[in-house]
Amino acid sequence: MRKSIALILSAGLLATLSACASPGSGLADGGCTPLAQPGAASETVTASGDPGEATLDFATPLKTKSTERSILTAGSGPAAQVGDVVWGKAVIASGTDSSNSQQSPFMITLDKTATPAGFIDALDCARAGDRIAAVIPSAQTTVDPSAAPAAATSDAYVFDITSVYPGAATGSAEPAQAGFPSVVTAPDGRPGVTIPSGTVPSDLRYTTLKKGSGAKVAEGDVLVIQSLGVVWSDKSVFESTWDKGAATQVLAADGTTNKGGVVPGLVKALVGQTIGSQVLVVVPPADGFGDTGTQGVPPGSTLVYVVDILGANPAP
Repeated sequence: MRKSIALILSAGLLATLSACASPGSGLADGGCTPLAQPGAASETVTASGDPGEATLDFATPLKTKSTERSILTAGSGPAAQVGDVVWGKAVIASGTDSSNSQQSPFMITLDKTATPAGFIDALDCARAGDRIAAVIPSAQTTVDPSAAPAAATSDAYVFDITSVYPGAATGSAEPAQAGFPSVVTAPDGRPGVTIPSGTVPSDLRYTTLKKGSGAKVAEGDVLVIQSLGVVWSDKSVFESTWDKGAATQVLAADGTTNKGGVVPGLVKALVGQTIGSQVLVVVPPADGFGDTGTQGVPPGSTLVYVVDILGANPAP
């Protein structure tokens, strides 16, 4: 099994690959035609055991010219579309040796520019509860053709899907509030911010731009978000999951005392919001990076965040 496969899906918390596409929350049951179909290779793959710990078996060597996808166990709920976020656990095995396998949690947002085509094809139409067997040729496991192995190999994947989240906030629009920067969103959900002239705010301010219908965020929840961060003074972007092509996860807790947390102002703004919401936050230095700053943020900067809350898991 090639090292690059494991690197794509493994990380300290979750690997993140992402997308730009319509910000829907997936298609309802029965309304999705997968990009990849079952084939001779994927139909030989079987898996037994718990999610993320499955033992794989298949006829070797696996060979396919394009990604094949077979459903071993069918889930339910909205089906993932390009642009949506798929969260789960994976087992990856060499196409020449089913015993040579690795396990990894993953979070992949399906993206045709930042995510290898094989993963998009395998996970398109995925639903929570699905167990998907996929056989992906090596050339389709990288977005950089020069990084693909010279040998035309294929490997086996079993994806156990935990959740499917929309790629952008899906809530209903709320009336604009005076005294805030203006925000417009592109068709794919990507926000743009216009900073007003005048006095820079010195207090923490936040307003809901889109009101989601999901559960309320509690302190300590693990949030799946899209985020844009702008420095008020020079209007520069210092943080953007959209530019990275990757939705991310954060802890709804103070990042100065909790690993994976966020600046204090964001905690105050996000706790109590509902899943599916888009929130505009103006963070003064005292609730941001203070007098020290951080990469891309000068000391003493007031910050503007636009955060799309895509999903949440309870505090661990």
